[in-house]
Amino acid sequence: MVLQCFVLLVFFLSSSHGQTEFIYTTTNEVKLFCDTNKWQISTESNPRIDVTCTVKCVPGKQLKLNNIQKFCTNEDSDKVEEKCPLIATSGYFLCVTALDSVFLYPFAPSPNTVTSYIVATANEFITNKSVERSSVMLTKGEDVLLNCSFDRTEGYDNIDFSVYWIKTIEKNSICVYSYEFEMYHGIKYNFKCNVQEDLLQRFSNQTDGRNIHNIRISNVTESDAGHYLCALRVNTYNNAKVYWKIINNVTVSVHKGSEDKGSQIPGNRLYAESLIRLCVTLPIILGVPIAAVVVHLWKKNKTSPRSQTMELRSI
Repeated sequence: MVLQCFVLLVFFLSSSHGQTEFIYTTTNEVKLFCDTNKWQISTESNPRIDVTCTVKCVPGKQLKLNNIQKFCTNEDSDKVEEKCPLIATSGYFLCVTALDSVFLYPFAPSPNTVTSYIVATANEFITNKSVERSSVMLTKGEDVLLNCSFDRTEGYDNIDFSVYWIKTIEKNSICVYSYEFEMYHGIKYNFKCNVQEDLLQRFSNQTDGRNIHNIRISNVTESDAGHYLCALRVNTYNNAKVYWKIINNVTVSVHKGSEDKGSQIPGNRLYAESLIRLCVTLPIILGVPIAAVVVHLWKKNKTSPRSQTMELRSI
């Protein structure tokens, strides 16, 4: 049991390293945090890094993206300066421990990545349809079909675009499926998309043309539970900006069977947290009666010689 708890703790802590957070926002600015103060940034459709620097913060000030250049140095120092938040707009932002190459892929972070942020600025005019929200209740072993279809409006129908199915549990997001269409380079599926190996064996896409991107997950497990977003990303003609639109938002719940409906677990993270609490509290629970027995035996041994002396005196 102790070994199992140790392995679980190591897995749980390591799984949070290099996580990706997908932030869909209708505001112009969001606040991002980095413990290392080394930022790598890509704000255009091309994944080439715009700014490669170690950020040195000004005490008491927030760091705005349009002013980041004056706070940059190319020195890859291990020394961490005072921390400050980055005020950013649409783009990809990596908080790293060391500076990497000139390309940035949000769903394929490097070993140096602490946190990867995708700031997706919403543009409601990309399509005419509103976001579709739904929930699916599944039993372990069943199949699920997640639907996503759209028609792009005039002005967005003849430019490069991408479609992502993104699974999110709490703040951690992974890419389940991606489709990229470029006028001069054709179509790419799952390019730099961190699909989990187990899911790949049970996954199939039902893509039909450019505007239908349904996916099927077979033989679902509890680890498949979470929020699934079908996200459409389009580039502007000059590739200077990227806009997003959520097409579908589906909550998937998975339970073991009909008798287990009251105890559903929304993913591996909550399950791991429950086991960690058990690993912490179990020794305490078991330790109380053991301690009581030890104290009782100690007192008995301590009083035993005195009792024998009293018996001898009475004789």
